[in-house]
Amino acid sequence: MAESEMPAEQVRSVMTKNLEQAHGAIANYFQFVEKSISDSPMGATDQTKTFRNYVERSVAASFGLSDKLLRAKDFQDVLRIQTEFFQTQLKALTEQSKDLCGTATKAASDVTHVPIK
Repeated sequence: MAESEMPAEQVRSVMTKNLEQAHGAIANYFQFVEKSISDSPMGATDQTKTFRNYVERSVAASFGLSDKLLRAKDFQDVLRIQTEFFQTQLKALTEQSKDLCGTATKAASDVTHVPIK
């Protein structure tokens, strides 16, 4: 039975390898999405670029959380890391909401101020 149990370092090593593979897969995915977006008619819009940037930052933050959790020393460290992550994500979400609201307001203003010919 002792052979079937994996020490913490082996588990961390396997998880680290899996995260590295996931990083590579996500990088490939973002390259594919970026190419697809740039080929589409809406690819050049500021809204599309902004949205892509939000998604990339969110994914990077999630990977950062995973990396930090793998290096946590104890349960209190895990709680601290998660608390900091959630606070940071909430702040980012608030800023993104303000940006999106401003973008929508500007777009609506632009539409209502189009001169009639």
